[in-house]
Amino acid sequence: MTGRILLIITALLLSCSCSFFENVSKGEKVAEIGNAVLYKSDLNRVMPRNASPQDSAAFVEQYVDSWALKQLLAMKAEEQLPKNEKDVQALLDEYRIQLLVFRYENKYVEDRLDTLVTEAEKREYYNAHKESFVTGNGLVKGCFVKMHNSSPSLQIVKRLSSGTSPEEVEELKLLAYNAAYKFDDYGNNWVDLSIVARDMDMDISRLWETLARKRLVEQKDSLYSNFLQVLEFVAPGGNSPYEYNADKIGDIILSRRKQELISTLHRDIMNDALAGNRIKLVKNEND
Repeated sequence: MTGRILLIITALLLSCSCSFFENVSKGEKVAEIGNAVLYKSDLNRVMPRNASPQDSAAFVEQYVDSWALKQLLAMKAEEQLPKNEKDVQALLDEYRIQLLVFRYENKYVEDRLDTLVTEAEKREYYNAHKESFVTGNGLVKGCFVKMHNSSPSLQIVKRLSSGTSPEEVEELKLLAYNAAYKFDDYGNNWVDLSIVARDMDMDISRLWETLARKRLVEQKDSLYSNFLQVLEFVAPGGNSPYEYNADKIGDIILSRRKQELISTLHRDIMNDALAGNRIKLVKNEND
């Protein structure tokens, strides 16, 4: 930005305030560079609502500076670029077509899409595509408990963590909720093994190796003891359960429905155009 333009814009900015924008007429100029003009009405459209006078002034300064730089770059491009690189009309026309098509397809789908996906539909899809639902890290159902080594409940928590009966699970939850330094009840939710490894402060490969041998994982340092009570486990590379994928499957089914609607739209439009002779192929005489 040249010094002269910067001084002009700075002077304009320093004279601006909230009252300025409220009282000056809608057509008032704020800045001018070449044939480009920034009007007060342009600023009104982007000005944050309920901003303080200081925030408004800062916003205006930043906006005008950005606008001025853009105009100066455009002027420089007009001066320096060859004619063929300045001709962007074809690109603008193509972008306009793509934007219109995108908006129309979205509207068409929005008006017709059945968004209800039943449990039966999701389970049917899962059973037909089980091989697609593979876990990379492994999955766990269980409870994580972090205890102070000095806690009087430490040994009881360790004993309960080694059990898997409903009674032991519930007793562990109740005790850990009140006595643990940290407690995560994964409950009936499958959890990625990477999350569990982070909680246990263990390398994921070591955690996996331990789970392959036993269902209680213990990690201890000078201050804390970590316990992982494992109720169910899916090894890395195994098929992840339906429950873990239910939401994802619902999204997949909806995505397929959208694509089917768009394909139907495309087919119907082409068929209607052909039936109405609105598509005409012009043959070259030399063909």
